[in-house]
Amino acid sequence: MKKITLKISAFLLLVMFGSQVDAQPILWTENGTYKIGARGTNLFMTINGGTGALEWQTELPGDDPTQVWAIVDHRSPASTGLMEITSQAGGLDWTMCIASDAGYPNVTITVEQRLPKVVSAGDWSGLDQFQRRKAKVDANGDPDSGGSNPATGNNALFIQAPAGTNSRYGVIPTAAGDPVEFNGGGIDVIDYHFIAALSTEAFDASSIFIANPVKNELSVKGLTSNISQVAIYSLLGQEVLSRKLNGESSLNLDISALTSGMYIVDFKGENGSLTKKIVKQ
Repeated sequence: MKKITLKISAFLLLVMFGSQVDAQPILWTENGTYKIGARGTNLFMTINGGTGALEWQTELPGDDPTQVWAIVDHRSPASTGLMEITSQAGGLDWTMCIASDAGYPNVTITVEQRLPKVVSAGDWSGLDQFQRRKAKVDANGDPDSGGSNPATGNNALFIQAPAGTNSRYGVIPTAAGDPVEFNGGGIDVIDYHFIAALSTEAFDASSIFIANPVKNELSVKGLTSNISQVAIYSLLGQEVLSRKLNGESSLNLDISALTSGMYIVDFKGENGSLTKKIVKQ
């Protein structure tokens, strides 16, 4: 009888210990790739492979590309904490955003086949600038208005737009297929399931040289082997020229068709991105 009691006690302790290990904050801690989950559910932000829509779906096996997101500092010169959230599902560039800010702060988060837009600091017109924030939780990382914010890391998500800056994840999904919705209500907890760190070391400005100002040809030297694309944007965030790369260390682009003015050159690779400004004469 004592042996049975001891076995039962050991089993209960094991269950309790396992529950305590699982019940913990799951936070954004650094630039990297993550799965984004709704706390208290088994639902994750997912790109629907059939429709291209963003929706909540149950977790897929492994690190399925439709559920893997790069969450890094936004490429625009912007405030601390503003992030861009992108995916390369299907080998395409997807950017998480809102289609418009009509009805803000009640908005539906979607994805578009494009890169995040380059805008000036304080300009939210790109509709793709998210802000990592904190929500009050208990010791297990579950929502608790009487709790405290995480000491380090983030567990909430806002999106900035011309109409305002207070729209946040606050609509918990109830079933697979639900849209991803933000509102101006309570701040609900997002789980950031960390996959891998992303570094921008390969995009050190000292390794890339651009002759500037430029006239009809943009000359770039010092490209690293993992830079896969160079794109030029107007100051309004519109892509005006793009070129895929395959290990080139230098590049000459014909920009004679561009009007005079300032442009943003975006260097993109698997480890991050770097932007530089040029003046077209």
